[in-house]
Amino acid sequence: MSLSKEEVTARFEAVCADPYGTALEAASRGTKVAGYMCTYVPEEILHAARYFPIRVFGWSDGTQRADGLLQTFACSLARGALDAALSGRLDFLRLMVFGHTCDTLQNVADIWQRNVGKSGFGSCAAMQHWVMATPVATSGEAATTFFTDELRRFRRFLEEEQGGISDATIEASIELYDQHRHAMRKLYALRREAPHCLTGKEMLSAVLASFLMRKEDHLPLIQDLITRVSGLGSRVSGEGKGSAVTRDPGPRVFVIGSVCQSAEYMRAIEEAGCTVVDDALCTGARAFAVRRVVCSDPIEALVRMYLERAPCPAKHRPGYNMGVDVLEQARAAEADGVIFLLTKFCEPWAFDYPHVRETLEAASIPSLLIEIEQHLPPSAHFSTRVGAFAEMLRNRV
Repeated sequence: MSLSKEEVTARFEAVCADPYGTALEAASRGTKVAGYMCTYVPEEILHAARYFPIRVFGWSDGTQRADGLLQTFACSLARGALDAALSGRLDFLRLMVFGHTCDTLQNVADIWQRNVGKSGFGSCAAMQHWVMATPVATSGEAATTFFTDELRRFRRFLEEEQGGISDATIEASIELYDQHRHAMRKLYALRREAPHCLTGKEMLSAVLASFLMRKEDHLPLIQDLITRVSGLGSRVSGEGKGSAVTRDPGPRVFVIGSVCQSAEYMRAIEEAGCTVVDDALCTGARAFAVRRVVCSDPIEALVRMYLERAPCPAKHRPGYNMGVDVLEQARAAEADGVIFLLTKFCEPWAFDYPHVRETLEAASIPSLLIEIEQHLPPSAHFSTRVGAFAEMLRNRV
């Protein structure tokens, strides 16, 4: 039985309100849960190995425990996630996979392995750990060979833990995740055409829930949601653009940044007078930009899928220009402005920001930079700055 839009969005918001509740319940029934912190970790291979993969965020009651082990000028995602582990909140995990993207997460992997479950921090001494060394340069034969060897090594490790993993099983997981990403891209396309079909908070809640639920459970809910909102002012075929619709009264903004683990930021942006029409968040549309590659070897397919995606600021591909990429996405979304949600002390995104801003300025697209802390809610200062930006955009139209 299909659900109403309100029932589906309420389900997603309930998952976000208790982010690890679904996985904890599964673990209590004997399911092995694997955590990961970056979308460069191929979930498909974890799923094929019969793990329930979830994305670990910094949901904790603070960072006091982590601050004793990790410098306070590390990003709040790293400190919050480490604090959650040290508090015992992640004791249900049986495997934690760290993708080597930024240096901070690499250091967290070492600190995590040495402290979680030891010295009175947490109680999960049985938690396994794995560091997946994704190449920094994502193009060329050397990168492909390196990552192929790394995924094959990871597959052997998983087989030692869980038993054999057939190529057919990996291919089935790739198919499931491809269907899910396709559905999420379609939902994003619907919102670009008719942002009023879902609020920014409802959209980000749907996205965040996708990292915390089984894809088998999340996919049918997204398909129900697409069915319910498709008729709300827009006709979208596949992933392309549909007929023109009446623009929402608030200026259309494109949101970019690394992590945004609270949908309350989207609510605050829209309550301040803007309309969020699209994003390039790694906890947003970037997570669904991986495109399926068909190969006889499923490991080779995964390598190409993850290395051929648009690189994040912690990666490098000759010829790739993030400023141009963001500009093209903002134009495709018909955005009046761009809001950067920069996680404080996130060095990779801080390095790329000046170039992206200059590219947008050259194209006469205004932008706003706001630093945020992942474990804290939007502040009054945040809302004031977004409100001033919205007023400036309205005066330009």
